[in-house]
Amino acid sequence: MMPEKPELKKEPTEFEELVKEKVKLAKKLGLMDQGTQPSEAYEETNDYKRIKEIDLKLWELIK
Repeated sequence: MMPEKPELKKEPTEFEELVKEKVKLAKKLGLMDQGTQPSEAYEETNDYKRIKEIDLKLWELIK
């Protein structure tokens, strides 16, 4: 009987980290979750600008 190998906790990929950050920001701005309303003037916030940056980076990663 072979001893079980301890499961290695893999580091999240850049893609996974970016998606996680995008979801967090979108929820903060009220863009995600059922029944929420977007924050007023959310398109002018730094959080929304960051979401757009993340989108560009994600697009580069999946091309």
